[in-house]
Amino acid sequence: MDDEDFVPRRMMWPPAKEIDVSEVHPSLVKAVAGSRGVEFFATYILHAALAYQLGHIQLAIDGTAGEACGIFLPERIPGAYPVNGDPIFVDEATEPFKFRYFGDVEEAIWTYSEHLEKSGKHPRMQP
Repeated sequence: MDDEDFVPRRMMWPPAKEIDVSEVHPSLVKAVAGSRGVEFFATYILHAALAYQLGHIQLAIDGTAGEACGIFLPERIPGAYPVNGDPIFVDEATEPFKFRYFGDVEEAIWTYSEHLEKSGKHPRMQP
């Protein structure tokens, strides 16, 4: 997908980067257990109008089988540690969602973000 083809609705993201399996959320690793040759990618999602980070998408891609599996990790900070004031991040992830992969990582992110929007699992985005 070319940059000219990209017209964000309310979400946008930078190009995905390949990540090591050690950086992948356990639920995604479990969802693709037994698959061979899986590559993992990640990017973060921004609110298009306000330019703040909403969370991360992680994808497991099996190019040979033509399958992808994605999860969304929302940025949620319910509070701060009382002693030092550091934020407390919540480690949540959506259920893994499997879909067909056609050889383009950016297209897979687009497909997965469309799934998030249609399923109502994306974060609440105010204009």
